[in-house]
Amino acid sequence: MARTVNDWGSHQQQELASWRQLANVVLLTTLPIAGASLAVSIVAGLSERRRPFAILRLTGAPLRLLQRVIGLESALPLLAGAALAIGTGFAAAAMFLKSQMKYDLILPGEAYYTLVVLGLAAALGIITSTLPLLRRITGSETARNS
Repeated sequence: MARTVNDWGSHQQQELASWRQLANVVLLTTLPIAGASLAVSIVAGLSERRRPFAILRLTGAPLRLLQRVIGLESALPLLAGAALAIGTGFAAAAMFLKSQMKYDLILPGEAYYTLVVLGLAAALGIITSTLPLLRRITGSETARNS
């Protein structure tokens, strides 16, 4: 008689596997949306402040300084939000597992931390990819025409 993995697992193991699958689907769906949203918000912020940045460039502010400002104002909230989200996620997972499944939270393995680092690196890469736009939108013609 042939048996499947589901035949061997307990009901709780099957339930945990289904929760894990749901979490994977949610992550794989939301991460591309979050990346696109991040890029759009940075570009929108640059577009809204086109003239002030152009005037700053005309008055001698180096492009590199303006790029650092944009990078910091984008990266710091991202990193703070990620730390808060990770902490909240662990707390919520621990409470859920304890109250609903009667399990203690076990810290995730190396794969989790690798994915977090890769995700943050991708987000920082998205921020970095928007910085060359600053050169185009801060030309002297922008300060005169706006």
